[in-house]
Amino acid sequence: MASFFSYAGAVWWSVAVAFFCATLGLGLAQPFVQRRRSGKARGDVQPPISAIIPIKLLDRGFEAALASMFAQDYPAFEVLIGAAEHASPALDAARRIAASHPKVSCRFLRSAGTAAVSPKLNNLATPLAAATYDLVFTKDSNITLDPGAMAAFVQNFTQGVGLVVGVPVAVRAKNLAGRIEAFSINGHARLLLGASALGVGFGVGKAMLFRRCDLTRAGGIAAISDTLAEDTAISRELARHGLKTVFSHRTVAQETGARSLAEIYERQLRWSVIRRKNERVTFPLEPLASPLPAAVAGALAAPLVSYPGWLGFSLTLLLWFCAETGFSLCQGWEVSAWSPLAFLGREILALVAWLRAFTTHEVVWAQVRFDARQGARTALRKAVQSHEIGERLADASASRAPRPERSGQAAASSEKTRRG
Repeated sequence: MASFFSYAGAVWWSVAVAFFCATLGLGLAQPFVQRRRSGKARGDVQPPISAIIPIKLLDRGFEAALASMFAQDYPAFEVLIGAAEHASPALDAARRIAASHPKVSCRFLRSAGTAAVSPKLNNLATPLAAATYDLVFTKDSNITLDPGAMAAFVQNFTQGVGLVVGVPVAVRAKNLAGRIEAFSINGHARLLLGASALGVGFGVGKAMLFRRCDLTRAGGIAAISDTLAEDTAISRELARHGLKTVFSHRTVAQETGARSLAEIYERQLRWSVIRRKNERVTFPLEPLASPLPAAVAGALAAPLVSYPGWLGFSLTLLLWFCAETGFSLCQGWEVSAWSPLAFLGREILALVAWLRAFTTHEVVWAQVRFDARQGARTALRKAVQSHEIGERLADASASRAPRPERSGQAAASSEKTRRG
């Protein structure tokens, strides 16, 4: 029996380490491989873009992330900002930022639809319908772009491509929990870059570029309304119409800031539940990409080479961490003295979330609890009803109060503010 476990451990360890090494090499090669696929960008092939940013909470790095959209080095684009609320701290900040960039055309649109399970997709629906241009770029409110990011996405939008996505890389973590999340995001980024080098693409909704006409041909919002993973659904529906998804050769920066352990656990659990629903074959195999199970396998296999089990466990974790850290340094990603603790915290958290995902469908998103099963909208309806009651009370209160003078940036569902 001991020999059986030792040989089983040796097989697991060998497969895990081989997969890990492959992702390291492919991840480093991805920018060169993808840039070669897309070819050199032609300056005259830069069609106008409607950039849509759904906002809700005033998260860490919100202002810098939003300002980066207005600072894009691109010849013609408009910015559409969608929110479900009439007023919020995030909207106030967004109006200040828009006012400081008068040369960029910007509109604020109230988007309080309830047709989709995903609150983000509901937020995107109205701006998407109101967009001036067919080519649409979307990004989350915590994604910071370098000035050439949107042009790089367009460069990757070649023949046969329906969706270009950016690999998010965590930046500016401020506490231990934030660094744990950053290590998790960047570990996932390595896997995505490796897949991209092999020509495999996945829907990742942090930053995306697509044509509205392609989405309409694939069924529009209705075709992707029954899932929380709208990015995966867009990629899937476009693939059914012969259009592939590719990753840009440039990553995008995801603002991390300070987090709580509860926040990052809820986020990891949401991603795990969604992956279990959408990736039924690969999800059970995810521990093969984790160093903790590999370290346990190394401990079981160590007697086969006359080493004690604790040495096999420790060496596996140490070498894995050193290799990941070296990869991050090569990519220019953030590394700190807290990285060893963040590395261990990531692995424990990821395995706990992975195990929990087999026993629950409930996830938390934007402080609201949802059921991630396809078509299950009960939790969403409750949240929407609560939101609508609050909106009616706010409207009634506003109607009784003296009306302030409206500014050029006042929010309304049909308001249009153009500058430049």
